[in-house]
Amino acid sequence: MVFKDAERSWRRARTDIAALLKPDLFREGIDGEAVDWACERLLARPETRRILIVISDGCPADSATNLANDAYYLDNHLKEVVARRTLQGQVEVLGLGVGLDLSPFYRRCLATDMAQALDTHLFDEIVELIGGRHRR
Repeated sequence: MVFKDAERSWRRARTDIAALLKPDLFREGIDGEAVDWACERLLARPETRRILIVISDGCPADSATNLANDAYYLDNHLKEVVARRTLQGQVEVLGLGVGLDLSPFYRRCLATDMAQALDTHLFDEIVELIGGRHRR
């Protein structure tokens, strides 16, 4: 799902971004496929530095995929996609964990504690993550 693309202003995307607050929206997600798709969208852009920040609970899930494969299939797929995209070096893939450490998936990641209020410390950590100074 794209809640705001690069050309759309924050003001015009406000109601779409508010959908992120719907708790029932995110039941299943094939994270590796989403990372691949987002990287392809970024590669189509003219910017020289491309950064993908994946906000995740660290639980790739899809009922049909889980029924047809082993329990770690989606986890392993996500690891493979992130490793491949990182190795290619065209897109910086960063993980922002929602209450979870994403280091098994992302080399550069940050775990957030959603029980605490959002403050400038969290934003400072995100800036450090983007700047390449925050690693697992």
